[in-house]
Amino acid sequence: MIDGILFDVHRTLVDDSGFPRERIWRLIAGSGVEIDLDAYYKQYHQLSAQMFDWRRIDPFITIREIHRRRLLRYYELYDVKRDVEADLEYLWREMGKSKIYPEVPEVLNHLKGNYRIGLLSNADDDDPLIEILLNAGFTFDAVVTSQACQIYKPDTRIFDYALKALELDRQQVLMVGDSLVSDVAGAVAAGIDAVWINRSNQSLQKEFPKPTHQISNMNQLLVILNHRRYT
Repeated sequence: MIDGILFDVHRTLVDDSGFPRERIWRLIAGSGVEIDLDAYYKQYHQLSAQMFDWRRIDPFITIREIHRRRLLRYYELYDVKRDVEADLEYLWREMGKSKIYPEVPEVLNHLKGNYRIGLLSNADDDDPLIEILLNAGFTFDAVVTSQACQIYKPDTRIFDYALKALELDRQQVLMVGDSLVSDVAGAVAAGIDAVWINRSNQSLQKEFPKPTHQISNMNQLLVILNHRRYT
């Protein structure tokens, strides 16, 4: 019997429409630097994959600090003379313009009262996406961030913190998230059933464990929960 659900936030409950990818390019281009957008996107993804590799961040630094270091790297690379701290604050505010996925409110409202609901996110305590959910009126039985724990998913210790916060055993909980690295592999290693929300129809890579369930939108989670409740 499932009694609790842990949700990732970014690209699980909230999209990345407010994220820095194009905004950093505009800051650079607005400083008079000619930078091809396609080449920049390729570089952005490579740099982000390197800097946001949760398994290799040691010692721990905050998400905000990772964003700051990435922005500084770009400004040094293109010799941009801008106020990094002011631009970082701008990017942080812009992330707060991201949108909750359309089906999420109905699903969260349906789950409330029937399950203990928690957020488990590689995020700072003042994460803009968590604030979007809270400001929209959603409440959670637990909100566990990497900053509070000083560790990132997929480290199994952060899942232990979340289970303690929900006051549930690992057999009673589902982890729902979009990342094969942090959400699926982390949950499986922690002995928690994983629901991979695969909104972009990605292929399951062989190096990652198979999730317990795979869905393409959050409505399908309700079908899984209903099936597990009565089987």
